[in-house]
Amino acid sequence: MRYRTILAALGLVSSAYLPCLTTSVQAQPTADQVLADMGLSPDDKQRVLNGEFVTADVGAVSERDLSFSVAFLVKTSPDALSKQVTAGDLVSADSQVQAHGEFRGVGTLADMAALRITSEAAQILAKAQSGEALNLGTGEIAAFKALQGGTPQAIQQQLQRTLLARYQAYRESGLAGIAPYDRGGGKQTDVASDLGKAGQAATGLQKYLPAFHAVLLGFPKATLPEMRQNFFWVQYNIQGKPTYVLTHILAASDGAARAVVQRQYYVSTGYNAEQAVAGFLPVQGGTVVVYASHAFTDQVAGLGGSMKRGIGRRVMAEQMKKMFEAGRKQVEH
Repeated sequence: MRYRTILAALGLVSSAYLPCLTTSVQAQPTADQVLADMGLSPDDKQRVLNGEFVTADVGAVSERDLSFSVAFLVKTSPDALSKQVTAGDLVSADSQVQAHGEFRGVGTLADMAALRITSEAAQILAKAQSGEALNLGTGEIAAFKALQGGTPQAIQQQLQRTLLARYQAYRESGLAGIAPYDRGGGKQTDVASDLGKAGQAATGLQKYLPAFHAVLLGFPKATLPEMRQNFFWVQYNIQGKPTYVLTHILAASDGAARAVVQRQYYVSTGYNAEQAVAGFLPVQGGTVVVYASHAFTDQVAGLGGSMKRGIGRRVMAEQMKKMFEAGRKQVEH
């Protein structure tokens, strides 16, 4: 499985200024408050301020959930950090990103003109079937199988139509518009349910930015005029596997603090979906970044799931620390 940092994802946001939420019901949270909410001890808080990466437990919201939380210090201000990550440099530095683009308005196929697939990737899609190898709905599987023997160009166009349709359904209906994955034998994976539970578990947003939290749960009916949001598609090559991801990014600010949500509501292979919440909180000497993620995969469900999730969380924590450290060095450079 592959997990990207919220900082890398934020490199796709097009605006360097995030307007303040006028609906905030209290003064902006301090780093000390938020770190205490994470359950960190005074010693752990000091470790964060000393530059260490400090993790905390986050309760899983489903048997498919690999949850993870970390806090660390970046030696720049929240505003400067926002400007650097929104410039896109961190995303372009990810060698696994092959192409990406933004959906505008209702979206068109032209928004995905940069997406190109190889003949090998086309054959994989044309042989799609229910199961865990590819994350596709029943109708999507049928559409690709109908193109067996077709040209890579025809299969590429079907992929673009599939991604566009998923974006449009999500933009129109939010979580209710996310089609489940067909696992075969009448079984399905309900991505919308997992993401909804992850949203409900975002207690930090609920406490400090309740109106923003309401948008996370109720998009698109729940909106805020001051909030910034963007929709993207990203094409990765992850350990030799072509992977296509649809991402919704929502961002807001409260005073000097920043809050950002990244929701990956469609992932073609490797894992099911992911939702992460990040806070950028001003402190003397820089910004405390508080990051919590819920990543969902069928690989840790079922028999032995508890042990699998424990191992998965430890592996993910080590991977994420390395990625965050690389991102921090680039930001502070």
